[in-house]
Amino acid sequence: MEAPKKPHAAKNLANDLLISVLTRLPPKSLCRFLCVSKSWHHLISDAYFQAQLPPSMAGLFYHFKDQDPSRCWRINKEYISTPSYHSGFIDTTLSFLPYTGNIQILDSCNGLLLCRLWGSPSSNVFICNPVAQSWTLIPNLKLPNFCLLCLAFDPQVSVHFTLVGLQLNKQSTCVELVKFSSQTHSWAKFPVSTECDIKFHRKRRGVYFNGILHLLAAWKYIVAIDLEGMVCRRIEMPVTSSLIRNKFLGNSGGSLHYAVKGKREMRVWMLKDCERGEWVLKHSVVLEVMFDITAFHPDMDIVFLRVQNILMSYHMNTCELKELHTLRQKTVHWPFVFSPFFGEDVLENKNGV
Repeated sequence: MEAPKKPHAAKNLANDLLISVLTRLPPKSLCRFLCVSKSWHHLISDAYFQAQLPPSMAGLFYHFKDQDPSRCWRINKEYISTPSYHSGFIDTTLSFLPYTGNIQILDSCNGLLLCRLWGSPSSNVFICNPVAQSWTLIPNLKLPNFCLLCLAFDPQVSVHFTLVGLQLNKQSTCVELVKFSSQTHSWAKFPVSTECDIKFHRKRRGVYFNGILHLLAAWKYIVAIDLEGMVCRRIEMPVTSSLIRNKFLGNSGGSLHYAVKGKREMRVWMLKDCERGEWVLKHSVVLEVMFDITAFHPDMDIVFLRVQNILMSYHMNTCELKELHTLRQKTVHWPFVFSPFFGEDVLENKNGV
């Protein structure tokens, strides 16, 4: 009676051993092994396998402006690979996209990028995956209609992404939240109450994780929007001061982090209890250099800083400040942390397909 179960048990054991081996491989080898066979491709793309992979940040995208020979302003993007990660197998130039012109990245979330063509009609907005070299054009989108546009994607929950746009209603305390779902391929509008008159920072990106979109609101609040239940709540910032020169909101280690800069001092808080709005001061340091806070490392206690035209990493555990990259310009716009996604995505177009 037990004989039929043996092949199934042996198959599970073989898969467990294979998963144990594959999860120890560098990302470059893992990406190549997607093409070994259909069964390997299915295994590596499976949500369970993806959950076994150690989180890894591959690098950062950033933008800068310069002038072309005709003295017209143009936007350029560059990619910086972190020292511990070989990104050579990822098309970080986005050359696989069937668009000509300068591509501006608007947001980055768990391996997917929200992009548009700089200086093109606003309808040319798309989502792409540099690992799979795939993309999807977003229909019926006019950027000027939104004060904020954010990408929400969590492959551990769903293979589908959500695009979230905010439209402010000056006549009420409600925010018009518009969602595009890759599952339905359609837009839906929801009025979300913020409980009081809150002004959002234009061009400040949202921080999405655990199903919650966190937005930096003017002066002393963070607004957290549950994208599933459409519930909005305010979280008071741990500190408000007119002496703050630079502030940054981000996700690190699965917790919301908030960093502020005075003249040369940097303080970093972590949100310990979201329901109570309880923050803990995680780190405080006075640096000998002038700096700007640019990003959090999503997996390690590292803050990325810009010191003149040098990108540096500050390790909160060791207090080490390390030089990573010489930037093309002293003025850097929109740095985006990039953590590649190796699973099978639902983007409509594939390079060569």
